[in-house]
Amino acid sequence: MEKDLITKSKRPGMNTSIDVFYEQTDGIPHKINDKTCYKIILVNGGSFVIEDEGKYRLVTAPSVLGLNESSELKVVSERGVKTRTVFFRPSIIREEFSVDNIKSGKYDKFISAVKSDKEMTAEDRLVQAIDGDIQFEDAFSNSMIYQDVLYLLEFFCYDKNIVYYSLSRQEYDTLRRLFISIKYEINEQPDNLWILRTRYFIISILFLAVDFYRNDRQDDIYKDPLVAKVARYFWDYMDEDISLSTVLKQFSVNKNTLNEAFYNEVSMSCMAYLEQMRINIAKKYLQFSEYSISEISTMCGYSDTNYFSKVFKKHTGMTASEFQKSTREDDQ
Repeated sequence: MEKDLITKSKRPGMNTSIDVFYEQTDGIPHKINDKTCYKIILVNGGSFVIEDEGKYRLVTAPSVLGLNESSELKVVSERGVKTRTVFFRPSIIREEFSVDNIKSGKYDKFISAVKSDKEMTAEDRLVQAIDGDIQFEDAFSNSMIYQDVLYLLEFFCYDKNIVYYSLSRQEYDTLRRLFISIKYEINEQPDNLWILRTRYFIISILFLAVDFYRNDRQDDIYKDPLVAKVARYFWDYMDEDISLSTVLKQFSVNKNTLNEAFYNEVSMSCMAYLEQMRINIAKKYLQFSEYSISEISTMCGYSDTNYFSKVFKKHTGMTASEFQKSTREDDQ
């Protein structure tokens, strides 16, 4: 990896570089806390626990993280993590968008047009603005700058240095193609338009932040590091037969201590939480994948499909086949 996280042109006669760097690696990139650029991490394998403002967040694949220049990713534990990362400076979107310029508050008037409630989605803010916000009309008089600022909202508009999103399979596949495209342009530089295309692919990724994965923030966050680590263990071995005794041995803890931690955190026992996680995963597979119900049952740790169906109905009020049919009818 180059020291300054830039990519130099290899094209004859192009003595230039761009503020973009691509890395594909096992684990978390060691330059991820660089203070000079923004980062987008596509997590395509494994899981990890992050310490986040005194709490512990579980991040599982497939997911995507956006980090600004002030971020500090504190990884507590990880297993089998595979990532693709794009490092970039905001000037790739617009030349005047240096990190210092953005931090200075120079563009606050554009942000204020959509920042009435930091918990609102970008779409909600835009609708509110279009419905007659005077500040929006003022900002839109500089529409090109305003548009470009919107691309970067995830990095400096939510009082968070890191944002996390879960991805459906379709969403992951879309992002993966864009990341691979950036990798190709940066590494191969097939013609003199490679910089232009790299910029286009980065903007396409940022646009998705106000499109399909904008409303699916990862919310698996815990106060107790033990609960976070056990939850990560559940994700990693979801398809296996996990018993309470296995968990107690794995984490060298007794039953009362473990269950007390889970009751304090999620108001249920350790194994009840595992069951809930399995059903939540099954619901995603039923809605977004082409796996059969028996395959989903096995993937979620239930070797007996009939027992899986009984547990699924207890949690949802429907059998797995009824749930799958109802969600797919809604998509038509």
